[in-house]
Amino acid sequence: NSLFEIQNTLKKVSEGPKVSCDNCHKYSATRYCKQCTHFLCPECLEAHNKWQAFSTHEVINVQDVAVLNTSQLLPFNEDRNMKCNDHTKPMEVYCETCQELICRDCTFSNR
Repeated sequence: NSLFEIQNTLKKVSEGPKVSCDNCHKYSATRYCKQCTHFLCPECLEAHNKWQAFSTHEVINVQDVAVLNTSQLLPFNEDRNMKCNDHTKPMEVYCETCQELICRDCTFSNR
């Protein structure tokens, strides 16, 4: 999940009182899956929860999304200490041009 996706998620929640389900687009979402980065209505959440592959996904209430900061929206099992391949430093800056995380040294390179 990129910070760009998380930024879009926060924007979606702030735009209105109801967020539509990202899966069926028919009903209002009540939950948000951090790994899938999808808002889910109760019906789609039930289907999501039946898949064994999704059993470790962290699903939170839609209203909780608005009060979380960016790092808290990262999936629970996401490596929060990712290192840059070029500089082996923590990737902690979001590059809007590349739409990805970069390290501070990358900000001075050809990014």
